[in-house]
Amino acid sequence: MEDDEPVDPMPAIRSGCIKTCPKPLANYEACKERIKGKPGADCEIWYYELHHCVDKCVAPKIFAATKE
Repeated sequence: MEDDEPVDPMPAIRSGCIKTCPKPLANYEACKERIKGKPGADCEIWYYELHHCVDKCVAPKIFAATKE
């Protein structure tokens, strides 16, 4: 009998969904470039906007994957 470990589909779904959010991704990447070497600066708002967009794409796909 094989001991099959379950595979988490979330990382693959999330990486596929990041492509559906080009503007938030570009804003986040631009922010990271702007703050390089600036102590205390962060891109928190851009990070959350990116992940909000990604989560909207991920939600229906992850629920569909869990129904199997």
